[in-house]
Amino acid sequence: MFKKIYFKTKLISAFLRQNFYFLIIGILVGSISFYALPLLKKTITSKQIKKEKIGIVGLYTKKNLPYSITSLISYGLTQTGHNNKIENSPLLEKWTVKNDNKNFILDINTNHYWHNGQKFKVQDINYQISGAKIEKINKKQIKISLQKPFSPLLSLLQQPLFKNSKKLIGLGHYQVKKIKYRGTYVKQILLYKKNNKKQQVQFSFYDNQSDLINAFKLGEVNTIQNVSSTKNIEQWPNVTITPKTSTNQSYVALFLNTKKLDNKSLRQALAYATPKESQQKNRCIGPISPNSWAYNENIKRYNYNPKRAKKLFEKNKIDQINITLNDPKLLPLAEKIKESWQKILDLKTNLSVSNQIDTNNFEVILTQGAIPVDPDQYLFWHSTQNTNLTKLNNPKIDKLLEQGRQSFDIQERKQIYLGFQRSLLEECPAIFLYYPITYTVSKK
Repeated sequence: MFKKIYFKTKLISAFLRQNFYFLIIGILVGSISFYALPLLKKTITSKQIKKEKIGIVGLYTKKNLPYSITSLISYGLTQTGHNNKIENSPLLEKWTVKNDNKNFILDINTNHYWHNGQKFKVQDINYQISGAKIEKINKKQIKISLQKPFSPLLSLLQQPLFKNSKKLIGLGHYQVKKIKYRGTYVKQILLYKKNNKKQQVQFSFYDNQSDLINAFKLGEVNTIQNVSSTKNIEQWPNVTITPKTSTNQSYVALFLNTKKLDNKSLRQALAYATPKESQQKNRCIGPISPNSWAYNENIKRYNYNPKRAKKLFEKNKIDQINITLNDPKLLPLAEKIKESWQKILDLKTNLSVSNQIDTNNFEVILTQGAIPVDPDQYLFWHSTQNTNLTKLNNPKIDKLLEQGRQSFDIQERKQIYLGFQRSLLEECPAIFLYYPITYTVSKK
């Protein structure tokens, strides 16, 4: 037993003497590899391109790309801040109004450079605004001259500026690397961060939501935005679904033709007989965003009230009514409204879906209304405007809308628009229903 142990000890000792240097080198290489390989891997990974692939539904040219994309590429002179208040962007130092609020003097910050390396100059400001004249005063100032006061002008200056609209040369944090086309429409646009070319965002555009979801399944994109429904998607593994209520963009409402439905009590009866969204955050009560500094929550809400609806309708009966819609996705909602009106008011209700609605010859339209950044609602409700879908003609509302766009004092404007919302909801030219919810779906 002792001889065996002695022999093995001698054998190991001889092996160590003969291979000592190789063993030391092996231990050193192993130790270095243990600590160095993770650092090397991290270095290699950091040098790889990080590309976020986003899919969106819609047909867009370079001239009408979504603001969510163009605002990455460049700045406007203004931007939206807290409570939807208009603030100066990095390009604008200050602004003043003169000549009875008809001239805007803008002090420009020219310490910026276009993506092609050229310095930003005041003559690069190339907005095309109807009724406005833009001229250079000096190297730091421009003047915008108006025919009459127009306080919402500042909200129009959010539109991002471009040195070259064909190549989309801008001033923002992201720069255009490549654009692919499908005919005249943009199929794909690739952006990279100005100070880090390895950080990229690729936007791909699809004709419809079905194609968008298929692209997500196939791995063409890893995020899809503005999806109206997540049916079946929520069952997929390793996805994150984020809902977004479009309180700053649009709302769904029934717009009533006040020339044909010219009785206010009748319109109110229809409003009380219309089922509304139960979720408070999704419920819309008026045309101004609840995030706006001018929002009035103390207005008639027309919550579902069959008794009140019947009482108002008894004195203002009609035999039948027609609801038209241009979006088939709203048809289930239209069916619910039809059922409610027929049950509560015994009112025969006809539904029709049409891509082209005759806005001069309708009774009720179920569709989406736009929410501008500024609370100015002149285009939508003033009696002189062709864009006044409901044909509303109310002198008090007209006067408030005129005052609202001529005043430059935010507190005064707030009081004007609080009154406007009260008067508008009293007249009930539209039945406001809800803010659409869209979803962003991303792979974990």
